[in-house]
Amino acid sequence: MKADILPKIDENEIIMNNNIAQIYSMHIKELEDVQVLIDKLNPENPFNAKEFIQYDNDEITTEMLSNEEILKAVIPNNQKKEIEESLDPLLLITHSEVIEYYDKVILYLKQQKSDFNMKKEELKYVKKLKKRSFKKAFYFCKAN
Repeated sequence: MKADILPKIDENEIIMNNNIAQIYSMHIKELEDVQVLIDKLNPENPFNAKEFIQYDNDEITTEMLSNEEILKAVIPNNQKKEIEESLDPLLLITHSEVIEYYDKVILYLKQQKSDFNMKKEELKYVKKLKKRSFKKAFYFCKAN
């Protein structure tokens, strides 16, 4: 007959405690690695690894800048360039160039069929546009 004086030990609890201990030791090792890197930098205001990790949490967040504000800061006179660009006429594209581009688009769509999930009707429409361009090129050549 056993006296049951010692507390019962649950194997799951032992495994869980071992896992927690492993995670903690990995965390300590990572902190040590970070501290070594910080020490190599030799900053003017030294800090420890824990402060480094907590830095993002302590950082005071400010209002996010809009894309326009960022562009204004990065690209000076951006608005003047846009006005100049809008005044530029569109480049003329010849009929033969359009037909060549349609060929490339059709080939691309066939090669990337799975990415675009193209239906046959949609590809036929692009081919129809190419055919119209071909007819216009034919009539243009005939007229000249």
